[in-house]
Amino acid sequence: MSDWITVYSFPISRDLSALFRFIQRYQLPLRIAEEKNRQLLLTSDAQIVEVLQPLLNSWESGQIDLDRVQLQKAEPAAPQSPGLSATHNEVEWQREREVETGQERPGILPAFPLDKTPVSLLLIALCFFGWFLQTNSLSSGLLIYPDADTSLLSAQSSLAWHLQSGELWRLWTPAIVHFSFLHALFNALGIWILGRPLEARGGPIIFVVLVLLGGIASNLFQYTWEPGAVFGGMSGVVYALVGFVLVVQRWQPAWRDIPSGIITVALVWLILCALGVLTYFTGVRVANAAHLGGFITGLMIALVYCVMGGARKFNSYPASI
Repeated sequence: MSDWITVYSFPISRDLSALFRFIQRYQLPLRIAEEKNRQLLLTSDAQIVEVLQPLLNSWESGQIDLDRVQLQKAEPAAPQSPGLSATHNEVEWQREREVETGQERPGILPAFPLDKTPVSLLLIALCFFGWFLQTNSLSSGLLIYPDADTSLLSAQSSLAWHLQSGELWRLWTPAIVHFSFLHALFNALGIWILGRPLEARGGPIIFVVLVLLGGIASNLFQYTWEPGAVFGGMSGVVYALVGFVLVVQRWQPAWRDIPSGIITVALVWLILCALGVLTYFTGVRVANAAHLGGFITGLMIALVYCVMGGARKFNSYPASI
């Protein structure tokens, strides 16, 4: 941290979403961090401090809108080191007019370093590994055996037999098994879109708790609803993520890593599957109880998490850029 220079300091309550978008738009060498109940804008390039401070002063006082500011770098008269110049005559700040001119905007989904999302990457790999195991008839040790008896509390049920045998992993491992490549692909995309932002923002602990409890709950819901069927897939985990994101986005409206439209599509898909529309047109049976169980679990975990103050981690900017 000693190599970073403080460019500006903001109150902890200040919404920095516009600043984050500005940094993303121009790929500036900046990061935002919290320290001593303040939000600090830091840089490793001392040259841009003098340029940014007047702009940030104007923005904080409400004189300009960062979303309507364009940064242009003038061509230097002689070769110089990379980076922004520290003098105003080499950098021009120009406010946009009321009508936008189509300036470059950040991508729909932000990019996170791979080393910040190891659990998500592992889950994605497990989706395809589970498909490989199922294709080669090697997945029986991961599934909950089907049970014709619907008396789930009976000591003779297949679930009770698994647990009495010490095979506790079967409560979660059906999530690994996928019955087709497309099945694995769609769930892997769900983890990539929803899981990586959650893990990068919230940290691995809450993410692992969400994945484990969401997977176990979805499997138990599905087994309770239809004990005679073989089921598998990470859809229940994905819907636990959907439920979690839905609550956090309401708690922290400035958080925009995951567009709200994605959550809307996921909820519409949940309803269509529950109504049997997908099965009617494709003949594919859907583990609707697993989806619902994961979704409810995600909602409950998120509510507890947010009440305990965890939503504060989901500001509109990343910990580092």
